[in-house]
Amino acid sequence: MKSKRLIAVLLVLTMGISQFTVALADKKSDAENKKQEAEDNLRSKQNEIDSIEREQAQLQSEIDALDAELVNVILELSTLEEELAVKQDELAETEERLEQAKKDEKDQYESMKLRIRFMYEKGDSAMLTSILESKSIAEMLNRVEYVNEVYDYDRNLLTKYQDTKEQVAALTEQQKQEIAALEQKQAEFQTAEANYRATIDRKQGEVANFGEMLASAQALAAQYQDTINAQNQIIAEENARIERERQARAEQERLARAEQERQARERQNNANSGGGSSDSGNSGGSAGGSSDSGNSGGGSTGSGGNKNPGYSTGVSGSAVVQYALNFVGNPYVWGGKDPNTGADCSGFTSYVYAHFGISIPSYSYSQRSVGQEVSYANARAGDLICYSGHVAIYMGNGQIVHAKGTAYGIVAYDSATYRDIVTVRRVL
Repeated sequence: MKSKRLIAVLLVLTMGISQFTVALADKKSDAENKKQEAEDNLRSKQNEIDSIEREQAQLQSEIDALDAELVNVILELSTLEEELAVKQDELAETEERLEQAKKDEKDQYESMKLRIRFMYEKGDSAMLTSILESKSIAEMLNRVEYVNEVYDYDRNLLTKYQDTKEQVAALTEQQKQEIAALEQKQAEFQTAEANYRATIDRKQGEVANFGEMLASAQALAAQYQDTINAQNQIIAEENARIERERQARAEQERLARAEQERQARERQNNANSGGGSSDSGNSGGSAGGSSDSGNSGGGSTGSGGNKNPGYSTGVSGSAVVQYALNFVGNPYVWGGKDPNTGADCSGFTSYVYAHFGISIPSYSYSQRSVGQEVSYANARAGDLICYSGHVAIYMGNGQIVHAKGTAYGIVAYDSATYRDIVTVRRVL
């Protein structure tokens, strides 16, 4: 009777564990649904982020082109200012020369008028007296010639002054026209400068708006990634718990079968010894249970069979791991590409491999197809471990280094099977 009660207890426990396992499976299913929803939202948000970044880059390219044009306009304005300053100095100098030419003309004109009036008032007698008082013919001729030269000199000098005044006046007018043309050109470039600055300010405002949109989208994407990480943690915990319960159930079933087999042997021994059977009813016999059923527990280790491709680069996997460890403790930043200032999971892995001259895409979904596939059993230090929506670098000994999430930052020595592995890639 005691044995029967023990078997009954074991069966009850087995049934209870089964029911509890069903409840856990429902919790796991709920976590997987939430994870799938978050992954769908994350993909949608990543597409939105890509679109914003493209438009932002296009705007920045336009701003850079406008900046280059603005620099040319500013340089042209600087040149025009220098030319205007030179022309204005030349004009001032020319105007001074014009005033002097006018004064010289006026002075010469007044001098001629005095001499002409003197000769007019004295009449021809003055010339005649001057000639008659000559002591020789040569002196007389010299005096007559002198009088004629005075007339010629005054007339030529006045003509020269008049010509100079007219030339300087013409030069003054020409310089004024040149200055007016330069001032008009300067005004046009000043207007162009104002227009360029206004356009650049407007486009920079648009870039700022895109920056706010990008920050908002990245913040939502980070939340989705955190949700994925949290659900992965729940799924991993539930997988481990379900496995523990499965093992406990299997152990209970094994114990029940062992007890049944013991009782059968005991009945057989009693029958062989000729004694009466202690139990009535059927003659027992072997319980005939099968060996433990069910697959081994833990998360999936990805596809790949027994694949173990060779290395195609001369890069050491341990060197990759040691370099990656330099960033442990740095923050996780969604969309970040530089682990020195903050990176997400794929930004971290692509940065580390790029340090060794190995280029891979900067998105986790794309990294699933890089390099060559490796079975987890053959994973080596430096290999890329790909999960659903996440990637890490294998350190060896079942451990990884990765940008885990905003709540963790960049961490090392996590279990490589803390969540289901999609694939292992050898990129070295």
